[in-house]
Parts: sequence; C-alpha cells; structure tokens
Amino acid sequence: MTPDCLKPRGLREAKKAQTRSALSAAALDLVSTRGYEATTVEAIAQAAGVSVRTFHNYFPGKAAALANLAANLVEEYHAELRAQPDEVSCADALRDAWRAMLDRYRADVAVLSVLIDAVESNPDLRRHLQDNHPEVLVTGVEEVARRLGLDPADSAVPHVVAEITFTLAVTVIRMHASPDFAGRTQDDLLDEVFSALPLLVAVPTDPHHTD
Repeated sequence: MTPDCLKPRGLREAKKAQTRSALSAAALDLVSTRGYEATTVEAIAQAAGVSVRTFHNYFPGKAAALANLAANLVEEYHAELRAQPDEVSCADALRDAWRAMLDRYRADVAVLSVLIDAVESNPDLRRHLQDNHPEVLVTGVEEVARRLGLDPADSAVPHVVAEITFTLAVTVIRMHASPDFAGRTQDDLLDEVFSALPLLVAVPTDPHHTD
C-alpha cells in the first residue's frame, strides 16, 4: 500500500491533478527552450521532479502532455466566452473572452505562442488533441451557434467563426511578440484585429432561401 492510498480521495485527486499540471508545464517549458523534437519524456520527468514511470502513469508521451495543457487552456477560454453577457454581440463576446485570456496570461504570452506553434507544426500533437480532447473542437462552435441563433449541424457559419476567431487571437499574440509591432499594446492590437470580426458574424443569410 502506497502513502497516497492512505490519503482521502479528494487529496489524492488534487495531488494527481497537480502532478499532471506540473508535467504539462515542464513539457511546455522544455519545448520553448529546446524545441519539440529535442524534448524527451526523460527530460520532462526530470524537470517535474518525478520518474519516467510516473510520467507514463499520466501520459503516454510528450504529445499527450502538451495536448492536456492546450485542452485546458481552450476549455478556460470557452468558460470565458460562456460568461460573456448575452446582451453583447457575438463578435464582442468573442473578442472580450480573448481579452480576458490574454490579460490573465499576459506574462506568459511568449510561452503560449510556443504552444500554438507546437500544435500547428506537429501532426502527432494535433492528432492527439483531436482524438483525446474532442471537446476543444465542439464547445466553442456550440456557443457561437447559440449566440447567432444557428444550428451547428445545419450551418457551417459557427464552425468558420470559431476557427477564424482562434486565428485572430493567434495573430494578436504573434504581432505583439514581433519587433514590427513593438510600439503597439496588446489591447490595441486585439481591438484592431478583432474589428474585422463583426463582418464575419453579421446576421447570416439562410443558405436554403430562394427568391
């Protein structure tokens, strides 16, 4: 019997969640300094202060560790989006949800950029994210559809808007890190980039309507 087995269930689950988060954070930190390919499971485990065996108790590999972090951040963004008042436009809700996220992680924007680059450039990481965290592709679409009064099963608009919104947010992150935009604040860039969004989420036309 291990010491963890003697702990109340709530404490055991909290410790597991803490270890899982520490492994994901260590994976991202190493990827940001060494690159994805050069980052090994052994290095992640060592950085998190656990054994390789313990790492594999939580994740099958480094892609899973990074996908876990990406999924948590997307889930956090979706919670921010759902918290936006229904009285505001869909475009404003999407922008303000991203503003809340970028404000919260203002000191870690460069690291977030590394995570985004890793997801976009590594097929195994994208595949693991899609296969094991399908909710990241669904929740945002459903909330956009609700705000636009559309059925996501019948309309492509919510799917396109959700994808474009993510692209706009990534653009802001990368612009803010670029020397070409050194004189611009993150909030200023966010407002300007997202100013194009209302054109995309205007009241949609019925694709089945005929004159």
